[in-house]
Amino acid sequence: MTPEQRAAKRAADLDEATARLTVAGTVGLALRDHRRRLGLSQRAYAAMRGWPASRIARLETGAARFALGDVVEALDGTGFGLALVRHRDGDAGAAEVVGSGSWSETELVARVRDGSRRFPARHETHAVVDPPNWWWHREFFRGLVPEPQWYAPRPAQAPWALPRDDDVA
Repeated sequence: MTPEQRAAKRAADLDEATARLTVAGTVGLALRDHRRRLGLSQRAYAAMRGWPASRIARLETGAARFALGDVVEALDGTGFGLALVRHRDGDAGAAEVVGSGSWSETELVARVRDGSRRFPARHETHAVVDPPNWWWHREFFRGLVPEPQWYAPRPAQAPWALPRDDDVA
């Protein structure tokens, strides 16, 4: 094999490996890179992190089998991190990192009755200016729950939806 053929084969192999690279594979490469920069073996790196050596080996070869929280924890302190990206118009090459500023106030803050539950995604959520009448009649005078901060009116029934029994005359 000539040097040119060898270089062409290496370039083709690199293109193929790059095309096959997954997020899990990238996590493994990031952990290996951090371990190499520290000059540590898998066992020494695992001891430094307080983990079994088998966990480091599994993370480096198959991070997809781990829960997302475990992967984020593994990357903590390595100089690497995970990011969510939004692809532009179906172009896998052009992407922007989605940060906390990418979401609306209702997505970040609005909760059902100040609890942990979000409003249904199919409903548009609005901030409450004046509490709705139902709250005054059902909740305020009983003193059961605080004044609502958000509401999501039910959307009009879709024209293709089947009529309910009480809608039929």
